[in-house]
Amino acid sequence: MALGIFLNTYLYGIVTYQYSAYFNTKFKDPLWIKLTVLALFSLDTFHSASLIYMAWYYLVQSFGNFLALMDPVWPYPSTIFITVATALLTHVFLIYRTVRLTNRFVYLPLLLLSFGSFGTGMGCGVRAYLWVKREADMVTINSLMISWLSLELAVDVLISGAYSHPDMKYEGTILDPRAAFRNSNMGSFAVAHGIPQIRHRHQQAHADIRADSGIFSMLALTFFLARPETQFFALFGLPIARLYTNTLMDTLLCREGLRGILNQTDVSLSSFHTSGGSLQLHIRKDIRTDIDFNPPTSPMSPISSKKSMAND
Repeated sequence: MALGIFLNTYLYGIVTYQYSAYFNTKFKDPLWIKLTVLALFSLDTFHSASLIYMAWYYLVQSFGNFLALMDPVWPYPSTIFITVATALLTHVFLIYRTVRLTNRFVYLPLLLLSFGSFGTGMGCGVRAYLWVKREADMVTINSLMISWLSLELAVDVLISGAYSHPDMKYEGTILDPRAAFRNSNMGSFAVAHGIPQIRHRHQQAHADIRADSGIFSMLALTFFLARPETQFFALFGLPIARLYTNTLMDTLLCREGLRGILNQTDVSLSSFHTSGGSLQLHIRKDIRTDIDFNPPTSPMSPISSKKSMAND
C-alpha cells in the first residue's frame, strides 16, 4: 500500500506538470473540455492528498499498532469512487475523439461499456464504504470488483484498438489528406508527408498510454484474485486514476507537437519554392549495349536465316 501511495504521488507530479502546460498554452478548446480538465485536476488533488493522509495515519499516527492495518480508513474506499469518475471522464472524451477523427460509429457500444463500468464501480464503492469495516470483509465485494475492473480493461483495450487499427478510415476528418489539401495552402507534398506522420504519432501515443492503464487494471485484478489477503493489488489499483488523467492530458497536449509537424513540412515546402531564383536540373544519360556472342541457332531465327542465305 505504501508503495502504491508513493507511485501515485509521483504520477500526480507528472500530471500536475501537464495541467500547468495545458493552462499556459492557448488552446481554443470548448468550455466543456476546460471544465473536464478542471474537474480532473480537482479529483487528482483531492485523491492524492487523501492518500497522503492515509499514509500518515498508518505509518505515523498508528506506528507500532499492527491492528490498525486491519481497519480501512475513509480514503481507502473513496479511491474507488474517484477512479470510477476519472475513468468515465477519460473514456467519454476519448470516445468523442474517436468519432471526430475516424467517423466510426463505434461510440454506442463503447459508451454502453463505459457507463456499465461506471455503474458497477459505483456499486462496488458504495458496498465497500458500507460493508467493509475490517480487512476480512473485502471478500464481500469480490464479484463487483471483478466486474468493474474487467469492464474497465475491456473499454481500455477497445479504445486503444480503435485508435491503432491499421485499417482506420479518416475520410472527411482532419487527418484525411484530401480534406487537408482542400482546406490548406500547403500543397500536396506537405499534406502527403505531414498527415502520415501525424497519424503515426497520434496512433502510437494512444496505443502506448492506453496500454499503461490497461496493464495496471489487469495487474490489480490479478493480484486481487490471487492474493486477496494482501495489499499487493493496491500497488497497481491506487494510481490507476492518475494514468487515466495522464492519457487525457497527453491527448490534449500532443496537438502542439502535431501542429509542429505540419508547420515544419510547410516551411520546408515554402523554402523549396522560394530558395534561389531558378532551378537547374542536370540529367545524365547512360546507354548500355548488350552483345550476345552465342546467338540462337534455331532455323526460325532471323540470324540463322541470314547465315544460310549467305552460304547459298
